[in-house]
Amino acid sequence: MDLLIANSPAVKPLDQTVSPRRDEAKLAFAFLWLFTFWVFGRPEDIFPAVALLRPTFVFGACAGLAYFGAVLMGRARLRWSHELILVLLLTAWFTLGIPFAFWRTGSLTVLTDVWFKTVVSFFLLTQTLTTVGRVRKLLWAIICSELLATSASIVLQGNEALRIGDRLAGVSQGMFGWNFLGVAFSVTLPYVAALYVSRRSLPRTSLLMAVVGSTMWMLVLTASRGGFLNVVFSIILTWWFVLRGSARGRIVGVIIAVCLVVALAKAPDVFWFRLQTIWGDAHASANQDAESAAESTEGRKTVIRRAIIYTVRYPIFGVGIGCFPIINGTELHDANAWYGTHNTFMQIAAEAGIPALVLFLLLMLTMFRHARNVANKFVDDPLNAELHLLARSTLVSVAAFAFGGLFVHIAYEYFLYYLAGISAGLWTIVREETEEPLCRPGLPRSIAAIPSYR
Repeated sequence: MDLLIANSPAVKPLDQTVSPRRDEAKLAFAFLWLFTFWVFGRPEDIFPAVALLRPTFVFGACAGLAYFGAVLMGRARLRWSHELILVLLLTAWFTLGIPFAFWRTGSLTVLTDVWFKTVVSFFLLTQTLTTVGRVRKLLWAIICSELLATSASIVLQGNEALRIGDRLAGVSQGMFGWNFLGVAFSVTLPYVAALYVSRRSLPRTSLLMAVVGSTMWMLVLTASRGGFLNVVFSIILTWWFVLRGSARGRIVGVIIAVCLVVALAKAPDVFWFRLQTIWGDAHASANQDAESAAESTEGRKTVIRRAIIYTVRYPIFGVGIGCFPIINGTELHDANAWYGTHNTFMQIAAEAGIPALVLFLLLMLTMFRHARNVANKFVDDPLNAELHLLARSTLVSVAAFAFGGLFVHIAYEYFLYYLAGISAGLWTIVREETEEPLCRPGLPRSIAAIPSYR
């Protein structure tokens, strides 16, 4: 049901109310925003010379130093969220497993070069996402980086270095490229919808539609079966939980569906050849693309079986984080065995053991519970309608990540932990409501038709 609220010149947006949280670790958040844009957009993949400046390290280090400087000067305080505690427990378990890893040096490298960077960025998120405005700004950093990566890939798709056979791998070496794109788009789509519904602006709307169009088209060009199913799953949930409650939401839902239909209509043959292996017998086809897709499917089934074997064989600490391809390839003596699990949950179980999998699932459950509680708390509160909408979007994003995690192995990468940071941030805003009001009476002019759900 649409909330039709009269405009009032005295009304201020949620992020413009007087609040001591607005200025907490302000410089740290600014550097974290730059870090986020850079780590997801990866401009160095487009302009390699930029990598010499090491901007990711610089922005991350500056964010960390600025935060701890703010703490020392009493301008920020440490916040212990449930998400943070669970991630620290995961870190401790990963560390304890190093002596038992199949390749201790390699596992230690993954811990220090990959996981610790993820943990530091996640920690800063839990400490600096203290207002709705900051959550919104962080989402814009991710969305703009998505537009940069996908549009550059489409423009440069004629470059053979960016292709694998007839499929477009893309220019990005991160989450907005190749088989990871479907998960990334599925996770960001609910937030794109929320940003569109919550605030009216032609430039914002144009930018959001550009993101949807470019990412949808690139997804088709990658011909990723798991990615396509993940996006369809996310579209359905986004429609039900974010869009259906308002006229603007229903309009954008139709636009997203049209974009999907147009992309499918223009899809190259390799997309359809690979897609048919989901329900058809590709072995009967003489088409090389279909046969390749069928081989990929069999390969994924094999690594899943091997992951189960290692989970049963090493149930406590697993084979060591990052060691599954090493032990699998070494034992099978097959070049095709040196691949990851293609499943995030089996990656955790096989590489870090069943206790780590339990902690990982508890983290996702906590994120889901916090987002649900925030959404329910403000279901009929027009003053905090945007917060309600962001919480519902987080619910969808967590569910989309869980679905996508069945097809890719990204247990140690940034994406889930950015969602966890947003979940912790939303819960922090609600939890600290007892200390000060979330906002002053009234509703921002830009929030005139935000959906309400019961």
